[in-house]
Amino acid sequence: MELGVLGLFIAVLILCLATGFSIVYALLFGFLLFFLFGLLKGSSAKVLLKASLDSVKKVSTIIIVMLLIGALTASWRASGTVALLVSYASEVVTPQVCLFSTFLLNALLSTLIGTSFGTAATMGVVTMTMCVSMGVSPLWAGGAVLAGAFTGDRCSPVSTSAQLVCLVTSTDLYKNMALMVKTGWLPFTVSSLIYLAVGLFSDTKSASVDISSVLSREFVLNWYLLIPVFVMFGLVALKKDIKITIAASIAAASAVFMTVQGADWMSTAKMLVYGYQCRDAQAGSLMDGGGLVSMVQVSLIIMVSCTYAGLFEQTGLLKHIEGLVASLAARSGKYTAIVFTAFLTAAISCNQMLAVILTEQLCKKIEPDRQKMAISLEDTAIVIPPLLPWSIAGAVPVATIGAPQTCVVTALFLFLLPIFGIIRHSFSRISGSTSCR
Repeated sequence: MELGVLGLFIAVLILCLATGFSIVYALLFGFLLFFLFGLLKGSSAKVLLKASLDSVKKVSTIIIVMLLIGALTASWRASGTVALLVSYASEVVTPQVCLFSTFLLNALLSTLIGTSFGTAATMGVVTMTMCVSMGVSPLWAGGAVLAGAFTGDRCSPVSTSAQLVCLVTSTDLYKNMALMVKTGWLPFTVSSLIYLAVGLFSDTKSASVDISSVLSREFVLNWYLLIPVFVMFGLVALKKDIKITIAASIAAASAVFMTVQGADWMSTAKMLVYGYQCRDAQAGSLMDGGGLVSMVQVSLIIMVSCTYAGLFEQTGLLKHIEGLVASLAARSGKYTAIVFTAFLTAAISCNQMLAVILTEQLCKKIEPDRQKMAISLEDTAIVIPPLLPWSIAGAVPVATIGAPQTCVVTALFLFLLPIFGIIRHSFSRISGSTSCR
């Protein structure tokens, strides 16, 4: 019965994606489905509602951060900060290597600051705008940003995801980082080469497109437009609370918007809520977007999906999956079973953190080695959730940079990491069985 319930939920998710309906409808259906399952299992409606609400309360901080990110991207656009960075970058980055540079720049920044959401809201917005201005496909540009943003989210020493893996596996962060480099260098290199090849053979705009002149019609461009960037990364370096850091950068960008770009209080407030809209249509095709409103659907996804954690715990819906995982491990190997479990838990939990916790719980019997489990989680449960359009891990960065949801198919590093892992472990099993003979 449990597998039937989960299968029905996943089928409705796929149906919504295929028909173009908002995944919020599928998630609401999932809530009702899991709630009904709990009632059939004997739990009271009051207990189930309390479990759901308690789960939502735990992520209230994340929702606040999401809304702040919406305001941050709007304020950076409006102040001219993004325009200046794009203008600088367009002078040194050619259209042919733009996609390759996008992946590397986002990977570098995410490794420095340890957050995919923060990377998408800053470097992601800048590089996405730069790519679009040079005629790079938004499908490929969005995938490069997403892949780069989760490179550091996986292996940065300041990443909360990496810290969570250490916590649930009782392993050392720096030892995990060394092993992650060992398992990640090949898929990272292959991803980089593919992005470079796509850029070289794509029909991008010629160098005659003067991005700086287009942006200068809309903005006053000067070095002090970088003040919001200095504020942001200065507070990150000081390890200040992320909400304070983002709010301070928003305040700095809003001040620049009013003092340098000549906006008033009313237009500034409107910009923070509804996003920035350029007066110049050509500049607007590059710079429009952001705002609190842009994060409303993402916030709904977070709230609804996080009710599942409480319902799963209360109903024990996932307990019967352990037997299926053990059976798969016996036939296809431990790592393949962990990949399957990570995909399943990511699909039904709709977020990265819960996918890590559930995958570890469901797979700890098949992989008792805590160090191997830690690296397996880093290579699966950390990178698979952003590939699912209904997961907040991918939905938030994609919404932040204004890329199409389908860009997940070009987030190459996130695909190649578990695929290369399956290949590597398959060869190990084959060589191991051969040596036993």
